[in-house]
Amino acid sequence: MEYGQVFFLYIAAVKVMDVLTVLGVWYGCWYLRFSSTLFPVTKGIPDFETYSSISLPLVAVFSAVLHMVGAYRRDRIHFGFRSVKKVLEGCIMGTLVFISTIYFRGEFYYSRLYLVIFLILLVPAVLVERAMLQVAWTLLERSGIRKIRILLLGSGDLLQMYYAAVHNRRPYPIDWVGRLGPKVNEGPLTEIAHLGDEERLSKILEAGGIDLLVISYPTDNPGHYRNILQSVSNELVSIKVLPDFGKYNTFTYSADEECGIPLLHFNQTPAGSTDRALKRVEDVLGSLVFLILFSPVYLIIALLIKITSKGPVFYSQERMGADGKIFTLYKFRSMRLDAESKTGAVWAIEGDDRTTPLGRWLRKTSLDELPQFYNVLRGDMSLVGPRPERPVFVNQFRRDIPKYMLRHRMRSGITGWAQVNGWRGNTSLEERIKHDLFYIGHWSHFFDFKILCLTVVKGFVNRHAY
Repeated sequence: MEYGQVFFLYIAAVKVMDVLTVLGVWYGCWYLRFSSTLFPVTKGIPDFETYSSISLPLVAVFSAVLHMVGAYRRDRIHFGFRSVKKVLEGCIMGTLVFISTIYFRGEFYYSRLYLVIFLILLVPAVLVERAMLQVAWTLLERSGIRKIRILLLGSGDLLQMYYAAVHNRRPYPIDWVGRLGPKVNEGPLTEIAHLGDEERLSKILEAGGIDLLVISYPTDNPGHYRNILQSVSNELVSIKVLPDFGKYNTFTYSADEECGIPLLHFNQTPAGSTDRALKRVEDVLGSLVFLILFSPVYLIIALLIKITSKGPVFYSQERMGADGKIFTLYKFRSMRLDAESKTGAVWAIEGDDRTTPLGRWLRKTSLDELPQFYNVLRGDMSLVGPRPERPVFVNQFRRDIPKYMLRHRMRSGITGWAQVNGWRGNTSLEERIKHDLFYIGHWSHFFDFKILCLTVVKGFVNRHAY
């Protein structure tokens, strides 16, 4: 059996089983809520037909929402972390949309406890169903699906990464025929057979049996693409080209088309307009809650600063945020008033004598950063994002560190991926930038939540905070 045909049927089976699972949970909730003794019934038992009559809207809503969140994408359909995440998003969003739909109709007010039970049971039910289908798919793969025969052509880091990622994840059954091109002495590509140089390509393709040709060369060999694509223009084999931009590569790029013309987008963030709006709502709510709940802490720190040293409680400083915009960042003052009168703008170092005794403790515990929740509320910053830097340092780093300015593609944050991994204070700027760009390139609401949780666990106290 051909993989493509069987996989199409598998996706169809997943969609059908998702629908049946949603219906099964919906009807199962009837028994739990009204027929079992688990939950008391105080207002009488409604007609079963009242709940079964909305089965069609139920199925339509969940099918549409699961499609919208990407739960049926080829790289999300197999059971795993990505699949679980999409199922969780789809179930929660689908339930909210469905509740809005039935209450908008206003014909009947359904039990709120019934709807809560439905959501609680739906997530594990769909996950168990997806896991069982994955087991069935794995058995089918081993027994009867013909493997896709892939021939690699070229060299370079991107081809190494492609082979390693596809080989480890195995999104479909694969038979690696081998590789044509320059010899390599290290890396994942040494695991497959080297079949010679590019001149052998025509003979191998003529012999047949190749389903997919994957081509990739580093940027210093752009001429290879033109010659090779011309030589295979009459072949029936499917071709994938991995454009390796080498040192010109950014944290993310994607393929698209405009008016029928193929395009490559660079420097795009994963956050669309809807995600940015939702992230802003999360920032406003999070900062408001924090400012209200921890207002006594603010008052105590302010009093301690006033008692232990002369000068204002807060310290303001210019920082560069998203899209290179300058804003005023606020902190609890942790240094003497004349801290930079002789040195100018310099980074704090371990044992810095400009720091007050209380300020040393505030910086060590990151409590001096608490006023930045006001910056978040104003819109200067976000709860999570790359840490903002002073313009004087930005002008220096943008000349010395490649891709430094790309970290300003997202709003600066109180905490970030670099900080929770220990790259803060006087540590490697290259590693910090690498982590910032990784965060931007892989951003999601779940990633933000993960960073906030890690900040609570290990992000406040750090040996490099001084």
